[in-house]
Amino acid sequence: MQPCLVDMSDSISKSLSSGFCKCEFLECEFKVCPIFEFLFGLKCTHVNIYFYTLQKNRTIKEIAERVKRDRTTAVRLVQSMIKQGLINKEQEMLPNGGIRHIYGAIPQEILKEKLKETLSDVEAAIDSLIKQDWTVVKVINN
Repeated sequence: MQPCLVDMSDSISKSLSSGFCKCEFLECEFKVCPIFEFLFGLKCTHVNIYFYTLQKNRTIKEIAERVKRDRTTAVRLVQSMIKQGLINKEQEMLPNGGIRHIYGAIPQEILKEKLKETLSDVEAAIDSLIKQDWTVVKVINN
């Protein structure tokens, strides 16, 4: 379930004032988890996958081990990030024949641009909402 926007600002404020990002996977000064959750709906596990695959391309097995989830859960997490354009899937030829899939994060510069665009979209939507007359909203009773 997507977090309520009303609660998100409080959640981000608490996180920003508490020092470091305190998820089980990352230690950083940027407080990325609550911001990524607010803008992209990503949990700390997704953020961990992004930064883990930003270092170098990884297999699903490596990702699953990193996030302490089973392989099928790791596949679902990665697939959701592929749909959002945050992770790329590539094929690698194996020396004895066959292929394996490897996953890599999009470059941080591209993600930073996505963050700016998403923030602009959120600002525009909120600005539009603030300018509306809410008395015209009709409550539908079933």
